[in-house]
Amino acid sequence: MDRTTDYLERLFIEELNSEGEIIISGNSFFRDEILYTLDPEAYKDVFEFWKTERKQRNLNEANRILDITSDNRNRFIRLKELFKEKKIIPFIGAGMSISTGLPSWSEFLRSVQKETRTDRFHFEELLSQGKFEEAAQYLDDCSPSHLQEQLDNIFGRKYLFNEINGVVCLLPKIFNNTPIITTNYDNILSTVYQQCNYPFSNELNGLYLGDFYNKLLDKQNFLLKIHGTFDKPQNRILTKNDYDKHYNDQTSKLKNCVENLFSSSLLFIGCSLTIDRLINALAEVVQEKGSENLPRHYAFLFSDPEKDDVNRIKRKEELAKSNIFPIWYNGDHDESIEALLELLNDGES
Repeated sequence: MDRTTDYLERLFIEELNSEGEIIISGNSFFRDEILYTLDPEAYKDVFEFWKTERKQRNLNEANRILDITSDNRNRFIRLKELFKEKKIIPFIGAGMSISTGLPSWSEFLRSVQKETRTDRFHFEELLSQGKFEEAAQYLDDCSPSHLQEQLDNIFGRKYLFNEINGVVCLLPKIFNNTPIITTNYDNILSTVYQQCNYPFSNELNGLYLGDFYNKLLDKQNFLLKIHGTFDKPQNRILTKNDYDKHYNDQTSKLKNCVENLFSSSLLFIGCSLTIDRLINALAEVVQEKGSENLPRHYAFLFSDPEKDDVNRIKRKEELAKSNIFPIWYNGDHDESIEALLELLNDGES
C-alpha cells in the first residue's frame, strides 16, 4: 500500500504487522492494509489509542528517569520553564543519526583507517585518549583524498524521510519555528523538518557566519552547522589543523559564533559532550564573563549504571565550567530521549 505516513504511524504499522501476514486463499496481506482498507475509521481509532498509550509510557519513563539523581527533577522543571518561554535552542549531536545507520565519529574514523597504511595501534591509542581531532589529522596527513571520499560517501548520502529512524523524526513536533544547531554533516535534520512542514529558512555554515547574534534575535528557524559542511576541507572542522585554525584565531567567525551561543539556553541532545574544543571554548566565555551572568545550558546525557557516582559527579563538575548542566538517563538512547521530550512538551513534571 502506497500512502504517506509520519514516523509514529510507521512504528504503529510495524507493531501491528509484527505478528505476521494474514493468509487468505493463498494470498498474503499485511494487517494494517486490511484494517485501513476495510474500516479507515477503525484504523484511525486504533492508531489514536496506540499513540495515547505510547505517550503515557513515555511520561512514566520520563518520571522514572528524573528520579535517577537527586537534582534531575528540579533541573528538568527549570528547563521546562525555559522551554515554555521559548528560550531553549536545541543543539543536535551525532547520536541522533545513529538509528538511521550513520556511524559515530569513532566508528567513522575507524572505517577510514582500515583502508590506509597508518599504524593501527597508534591510531587506536589516539581514540582511546579521546583525541579525535588528532586521529582525523593522522588520517588526513596519510591520505586526504581517501578521507574526503569517505566523508562524501557516508555523510553525503541523501536520505529520504522513510529511511530515517529514531527520535530525530519527532524533533519538529517539539522544536518548530526555532533555530537548530548541530555539529552533524548529514542531511537528516533538513529532510525531517522539510517532511514535517517546517523547512529551514536557511542552512548556515558556522565558519563563515558573521551575524549569528542578529539571526538569533530574529527567531528564524534556520539550521546552523556550527562545524561546517563535509563537501570541502576548507568548509569543515574535522582535523586538528582545522580546529587550530578556527578555534585559536580570535578574529575567526566561529569564535564569535561560539560566544553568541550564550544568547539563549541550549539543550544538547544526542551529544556525548566529551571535553573537546567547543566545550572548552564555552568554558572560556564563562570564565571571562562569569557563570552567573550567562544563561545556563542543559543536556540529556547517558549515565552508565555500571559505574559509580564519583565519575558522573566529576563529569558534571567539568561540564559546569561551560555552564552545561546534565539531566541524566540510564536506559536506551532513543527511548529515553523520546520520553524526556514528551514530558518537556506535554507532560507535567
